[in-house]
Amino acid sequence: MYRYLEEFLAFFNRNDKDGCVEYSITGIRNGDFSIPDLYEKILKPALYSLDECMDEKDCIWNEHVKSSIVRTIIGSVYPLVIQMGRSRKKLDINVILICPEDEHHDIGLKMTSDFFTLEGYTPIYIGSHTPRDQICRAISNTKPKYVAISVTDYYHILEAKKLVERIRKTYGRDIKVLVGGNAFKSNQRTVDQIDADLYLEKYEDIVNLRKRDEKNETGI
Repeated sequence: MYRYLEEFLAFFNRNDKDGCVEYSITGIRNGDFSIPDLYEKILKPALYSLDECMDEKDCIWNEHVKSSIVRTIIGSVYPLVIQMGRSRKKLDINVILICPEDEHHDIGLKMTSDFFTLEGYTPIYIGSHTPRDQICRAISNTKPKYVAISVTDYYHILEAKKLVERIRKTYGRDIKVLVGGNAFKSNQRTVDQIDADLYLEKYEDIVNLRKRDEKNETGI
């Protein structure tokens, strides 16, 4: 996959949005890489490379441009996500995907939503900066089995904890709480500290979750 990452970065580093989109779609259609590979082994490393920005004066605008490119790619490949998701037996399981209030980084959450689609779930993508009361209203209306919470910045862990407490108080343990994002990856003890049920890091984790759901195993 390193070769494909390098080829992609040739477009990405010069902010060539059209080139990035065309490269991504062509690669999937030609079978060079899968959608999970595109997201996890090309787009994520490309985004992480932004941390190496050398000139602080150019970091913010450059990050915004490149984040916009990745969002465009995710939107552009979504028809392929739908098409490939149809090859999997559909599960009658809803999954709400949110970022807690004040958390605006949602690209990883968008990727996770597509992973759930590929595995036959019904994702209900709400997205970034979602107030607790609105999340609870969404739960009451859509009856999900899972609520997936993504936190990138560690200082939003407290809000995620308050959200989980609200979910537990309102719905007991009938709703399973899934968490992911860099804030948990850097300190996985926080998964237990906020009383989440399962930490998701990669596509394979959702593949394994489906296997458990197919067996009606709920002990997470």
